[in-house]
Amino acid sequence: EINANHPQMTYYLMLLVLVLGLVYLIDAYKKAVLKHYFKSVGILVAAVVLSVGLNATGFLATQEYVKESTRGKSELTINPDGSAKEVSSGLDRAYITAYSYGLPETLNLFIPRFMGGGSYEDVGKDSETYEYFKAVGATPIEALGEARQTPTYWGKQPIVEAPAYIGAVVIFLFVLALFLVKGRLKWWLVAGTIMSLLLSYGKNLGFLTDLFIDYFPLYNKFRAVSSIQVILELCIPVLAIFGLVKLFNVNEKKEEKLKALKNTTIITGGIALLLLLFKGSLFDFVGNNDGRYIQAYGQGFIDAVKADRISLFVNDTLRTLVLVLLSAGAIWFFLKEKLSEKLVIIVFAVLILFDLVNVDRRYVNNDDFVSAIQVDKPYQASPTDLEILKDKSHYRVFDLTSNTTKASYFHNSVNGYNAAEMRRYKNVFNFYISNNHLEMLNMLNTKYIIAQNEDGAAVPYTNTDANGNAWFISELEEQPDANSEIMALDSLNTKQKGIYSNFEGLPKTFQIDSLATINLVDYKPNYLKYESSNTNDGFVVFSENYYGQQGWISYIDGNEVPHVRVNYILRGMQIPAGNHTIEYKFEPQVIKTGSSIAMASSIVFVLLLIGGLFFEFKKK
Repeated sequence: EINANHPQMTYYLMLLVLVLGLVYLIDAYKKAVLKHYFKSVGILVAAVVLSVGLNATGFLATQEYVKESTRGKSELTINPDGSAKEVSSGLDRAYITAYSYGLPETLNLFIPRFMGGGSYEDVGKDSETYEYFKAVGATPIEALGEARQTPTYWGKQPIVEAPAYIGAVVIFLFVLALFLVKGRLKWWLVAGTIMSLLLSYGKNLGFLTDLFIDYFPLYNKFRAVSSIQVILELCIPVLAIFGLVKLFNVNEKKEEKLKALKNTTIITGGIALLLLLFKGSLFDFVGNNDGRYIQAYGQGFIDAVKADRISLFVNDTLRTLVLVLLSAGAIWFFLKEKLSEKLVIIVFAVLILFDLVNVDRRYVNNDDFVSAIQVDKPYQASPTDLEILKDKSHYRVFDLTSNTTKASYFHNSVNGYNAAEMRRYKNVFNFYISNNHLEMLNMLNTKYIIAQNEDGAAVPYTNTDANGNAWFISELEEQPDANSEIMALDSLNTKQKGIYSNFEGLPKTFQIDSLATINLVDYKPNYLKYESSNTNDGFVVFSENYYGQQGWISYIDGNEVPHVRVNYILRGMQIPAGNHTIEYKFEPQVIKTGSSIAMASSIVFVLLLIGGLFFEFKKK
């Protein structure tokens, strides 16, 4: 799991393991076998330590980078508008909980389009939305196109690609298992399910989420709290299968099985029936963005969409009710000895496949599969891209025409998205770049800006004021803290002046020789080489992101020298008079340390493996 390199999922697994361990601890105490329990836990802890050691290189590198990313502690206590900002050692609370599962949305696990399904669904030709667009003058083809993008989702999450549907049949078997399965197996799976569900509510169950964000280590490093439902998506099917195991167990009393079947059918079937009968009283089918759609299309559009939402709700609830009754019928015939165990297994295999595949194909189907060449080359270069690519120097591009990743695919782009991007750069982007602050674009050597011309076509505009890859400045100004530092960027003449904080020993002014030059002569992701010429001692700002001293080591003429952070995000270095070669090499110590730990752990693992095999053969 650690090797899979998805720390958030590994963290969720750890929470589930803690639940399992607690339930087994209670069970061990009741059975007076605590010694065996702690011995087992000790062996498992040793295995975890060994697994961490085997993956130490990636683990330590990630841990080091986290401190510099948006998942680490921010130095800022202000927002772009100057208002006070909540100080956190991780992500902002609002960002963590943006994708919070709604409490009523829980029924999506049982009824796929209980809340409309994905953010946009194809409601087809027989929909009210289609009829609405026909009525306002759209052609049948245009109306059908609009109907394919109907905003059916009426929950509270910003975007939903598809509902978190477990399956009506699986939920039915899960409830059945609650009555048939006994002991620690049931309780850790039930506890894991409940924990997963409650934490997925995020801001909709604020007191619990705040408790975890504030007091559970690392929890504030993860976003999209609803993704913790991967835990219940594991626990529910596992317990459901154990319910079938108990059903087929001849040592269990038939009366108890019949009682469990009755209760399960009443609960699951009753929920579906009640929702059908009282849908109008229980729900308003109003989405978060309906007001915006009313402004754009009128009240008639939303009335049609609401009618389609209700239609989806009714159809899928009826579907769930039918699957519940079919599941109950199969078990009833088995208990009355009308169906064999093998036939019941076949019936449930068919029901589950029909249930899940039928829903899955609404969201992943033949239309979603593309040729390999489209995956390998997702974008085709436009005339604008081709024009920019003629420039073989090193520069950056700012694309104002698209929210996609296209610009980053062809160019070094200043805009884009990464869920764990560099924190300070993200701050500068939010404060300035997102507002098209030209001086910040100059500082980042943004040589080309892609924008629309008067005809609406995307064209490349050359920014002749871009500072270049590196430049000498005449003055350094000290700022007391990060807040002052980032605010000072607003009026900073970056070609002449630099700002800094938290380092001493540098002169404040430098004499710039009009003939002084510094040029980038070699560029690789892990290596940069510059040639400088200056008759005076000078200070150079490099248009490269500062990453502390953890990885990038700087050299002048082969001798290691320090570099510092200037202008909040960039690198700076004092360069002596004369002609010099400046190099930056990415040589992170953490990789060497991690590799040594991983090697030692590998040796231990092999020795344990050989030792285990030796004792096994010796016993024979």
